[in-house]
Amino acid sequence: MKNREYPLYPVEKVTDFRQLLRMKAEEYPNAVAFRYMVGRKAMVERTFAHFYDDVRCVGTYLLKHHVVNRKIALIAENSYRWLVAYFAIVNTGNVAVLISKDATEAEAATLVFQSDADIIVTSTACDHIAQYLRTRYGRKKRYYVLEKIDKVIEAGRKAIAKGKRYYDRAKVDPDALCSIFFTSGSTGFSKGVMLSMTNMLMTVMGSLAHYDGRGTCMSVLPFTHCYGLGSILVFYHARASIFICSSLANFMREIPIAKPNFITVVPLFIETFSKTIWRTAQKTGQEKTLRTAMAASNAMLKVGVDKRRTMFKSVLDKFGGELHTIICGGASLDPHLEKEFRSFGIQIVVGYGITECAPVVASNRPHWYRDGTVGRALPGVELRIDRPDAKGIGEIVTRGRHVMLGYYKDPHSTAEVIDDDGWFHTGDLGKLDEEGFLTITGRKKSLIILSNGENVSPEELEQYVGRIEEVGEVVVYEDDHAIAAEVFPDENAAGTREEIVRRIKKQVEKLNRTLPNYKHIQKLIFRDKEFEKTSSRKIKRYKVTPGMKQAEPEQAAPEKAAEGAEE
Repeated sequence: MKNREYPLYPVEKVTDFRQLLRMKAEEYPNAVAFRYMVGRKAMVERTFAHFYDDVRCVGTYLLKHHVVNRKIALIAENSYRWLVAYFAIVNTGNVAVLISKDATEAEAATLVFQSDADIIVTSTACDHIAQYLRTRYGRKKRYYVLEKIDKVIEAGRKAIAKGKRYYDRAKVDPDALCSIFFTSGSTGFSKGVMLSMTNMLMTVMGSLAHYDGRGTCMSVLPFTHCYGLGSILVFYHARASIFICSSLANFMREIPIAKPNFITVVPLFIETFSKTIWRTAQKTGQEKTLRTAMAASNAMLKVGVDKRRTMFKSVLDKFGGELHTIICGGASLDPHLEKEFRSFGIQIVVGYGITECAPVVASNRPHWYRDGTVGRALPGVELRIDRPDAKGIGEIVTRGRHVMLGYYKDPHSTAEVIDDDGWFHTGDLGKLDEEGFLTITGRKKSLIILSNGENVSPEELEQYVGRIEEVGEVVVYEDDHAIAAEVFPDENAAGTREEIVRRIKKQVEKLNRTLPNYKHIQKLIFRDKEFEKTSSRKIKRYKVTPGMKQAEPEQAAPEKAAEGAEE
C-alpha cells in the first residue's frame, strides 16, 4: 500500500472496562488473551474467558469484604496477576494507585501518602517496600501480597457458586476517577494524574482507528505507566494475544518465544536494536552486504516488489521472525531509524502522548506517515499550536475527552495546565504541517535561549550526537552560557575509553561544521555511569541539567511528606 491517506479502521465502541472484559469473554471465550513464562521453559496461556472469570472472582471477593470507594496502591512488577488485580480494583468502583516497582521505599511512602491509599498490594519482589510501609504506617494500612491472589480468586469463585452476585450487580461511572498515574519524574516531582475509564478508552479506540492491532503482541513497558497499561488495553480490545515479558533483562531472550507481530516501546529500545544489528554486521564482516541489500530492497519496493522478509530473515529472526510493526512513543525518535527498520521490513509507527492525555494524542499510521513527525491527531482529539512563532512553532495544546480529570488534590497545578476553555497545555513545542502531521521540536522547560535571542532545542542536538556510533546516551543543556553535551559512551564500542572519547570528540567537531554557529556544541562532558532513568526508561533530565536542578524541590521533600503522614 502506498503512503497516503486511507479510511480509518472501524472500532467497536465500549464505554467502560467491565463491558470490554465481558464482551471479549462472550465473543472469543477460547481465544488466548495472555501468555507468559514461568521459569525459562514453561509457558502459561489464559483465554479471554479465563481472564474475565479471574477478574470477576477477585472483584466478588473485594465487594464481599466491603472494599469499595477505596484507593488501592499497586506496587509490583508486570504480571498476569497484576492485570487481574488492577481490573478487579477499578471494575468494583475502587481507585487503583499505580506506583513503580523501582520506586525507593521513601518515594513509595510519599506517593501512598500523596494519594490517600489505605490498601497496599505488593509483590514478593517489592517486599522491601511493604516492610518499609508497615514500619511507617503500621495498622493504618491493609496489606496484601499479589502472589496470594490465586487464593482470593478461589474464595471469590466459591462465593459466586453460592449465588453471590456482588460483582455482576456492581455499577461503575466511566467518567469518574478510576486510576491515579504518577508523572514519570523525568523532570522532578511527580504529580498524581487522575484518569477515568472514558479518558483511557478514548485513546484506545482512537489508536485502533489508526492501526489494526489484531495478531500477537509483546508487552514490555511497565503497567504502572499509562503508555504501558494503555498498550494492554489497545491490544486487548483488538483481540490480540498479549505476551507479558517477565522483565527487561529477559526481553531479547523471550522475544523469539513470543514471536510477536507488534511490540510497543520507547526510542531507547529501537536505538539499542539498531546498534546491535550494525555491531553484529561489523563483527561478521557483513556491514557492506547489509547496506547493499537495503539499497536493493528499497529500489525494488519502488516498483512494487517486496522481498524484505526473505532478504533480511537473519535480522527479523532476532525479533521472533513475525514482527512487522513497532509502536513507538515516550520521547523523540531519530527519523533515520524509521527508514532503517522499514528497509528491514518492520514499520515503526511513531506517536505522541502524555500521561495527562491518557496518554495518546497523535500517531502516524502504518500506511500514512511522515518520517520525523508523530502523526496526526486521533479521532475525537482536538489539537492546535498555541501562539506559533514565524516558523509555526508554539506550544502543543489539546482538548477532548482524553484529557485528565486533573492532578490529585492539586487544583493549582491543574489550573496551570488546563485553561478555562478546556485546552490542556502540554509544555511541548511543535508545529503542524498542511496535512495535520505534528512535529515535536522540544520542551518549553528545556529550551535553550541564547543571549543573541536564538532558541536551541536540546532534543535536536541530542538526536544528532546520538547518531555517533560510540555514543550510548546523551543529554544537551546550557552550562554557563554555553551549549554542553554530556555523554555516556557506548560500553560495547570497540577500543579503550581514551580511543572512544577521541573518536566522539572528532565526530562532534565534524557535526559542528554542519550546524549554524549558534548551535555549536561548545562543551563535551563524559560520564562513567549511564544516566539515571525513570522506570519507563526516560532519562531524568533534572538530575543532569544545571538550571533544572535549581528549579526542582529538595530531594528531602518525599521523606518529609511521608513523615507528615504519621502526625
